[in-house]
Amino acid sequence: MSYRIKTALHGANPTLEIFDVSSGSMRMAWEYPKEVGSEEKDPELASLRREEAIHELFRRLFLLTTEQYLKGELGRDGSEASGSHGGGHKAH
Repeated sequence: MSYRIKTALHGANPTLEIFDVSSGSMRMAWEYPKEVGSEEKDPELASLRREEAIHELFRRLFLLTTEQYLKGELGRDGSEASGSHGGGHKAH
């Protein structure tokens, strides 16, 4: 399965969207948490929230890749299995 990956910045907040090329369906959407409210003025809390957001992104990417592997869409080395659709970006 091939993916189309769209990234953008909304102000200072990065976003990531991953689409299945063959169906056009969105497989994952992620936006960096916006810093709002008085609690975000604490630099340690803001740093912790950034770290949590990055961990959540990688967890979701891992689950997406695991799903592909279990469906037989990825080979053992992480590349697309033979007979899969070409083109687009792949999420690993």
